[in-house]
Amino acid sequence: MRKRFRILPAALCLAALWPALAADDAYRALPVKAVLFPMREAVLSSRIDGVIIRYRFAPGERFKEGEPLLELDRQERENQFKRAAAALKEGRGNLDFARKQLEDFSVLFKESLQSELEVKRKELELQIAESRFDTAEAERDNAALQLTYCTLKAPFAGRVEKILTREFETVRNGQPILSIIDDNRLLAVMHLPSADLPKIGLGDPVRLRINETGTVASGVVHEIAARADHRSETFEIKALIDNADHILTAGMSGVLQEISKDAGK
Repeated sequence: MRKRFRILPAALCLAALWPALAADDAYRALPVKAVLFPMREAVLSSRIDGVIIRYRFAPGERFKEGEPLLELDRQERENQFKRAAAALKEGRGNLDFARKQLEDFSVLFKESLQSELEVKRKELELQIAESRFDTAEAERDNAALQLTYCTLKAPFAGRVEKILTREFETVRNGQPILSIIDDNRLLAVMHLPSADLPKIGLGDPVRLRINETGTVASGVVHEIAARADHRSETFEIKALIDNADHILTAGMSGVLQEISKDAGK
């Protein structure tokens, strides 16, 4: 009778060869995966109702801080500003006239040529003119502010991730328009065994091998989770990596090589 042999899976063979291998040691032998995220990201929304005239950057293109990202139709806001500016000019004229009348009536009152009641009336008219001038000035400033909302500027340097509305579409106040990311610096997010928590400190150098590029990236520990995950017995850290040369991209992954005072050397 022929004997049959069965090939055991590799994992069972290892278990048979090293029965004394501790669970903790096996866990530590596993690579620690890191995923790269943007340092900052935001979904920008319109602050006014309007029609999108044009986008200045396509998805993936880079922009500088303060650069215009898109333009909304300005005609209506410009008309509102002109009306507010005209009302302010009128209010300034009325205010100057009220002051002059009060001065003249005060002189006449001292010469007993005008009653005190008329002087009080002119004082009241001056107060009203001052109040209307302040209101007109505030409306002019608000119209100027609304006009600036026709140009959506970048709050930080980065790249356009996604355009959420198309050119010539009407958007409403608060409607999301596009999403942007800041990948000039990246956050490498990884989970380490909870037992290593006392050994890790903010600012500790970190080295990662990036899978997609095969290169080694250096950074420092930027954030340490306030609590560990009791289910996985791990805690999360985030390492800050400089990406000024833009070789790396958010979404790439890698493997932790070292976290120590000498890792950056």
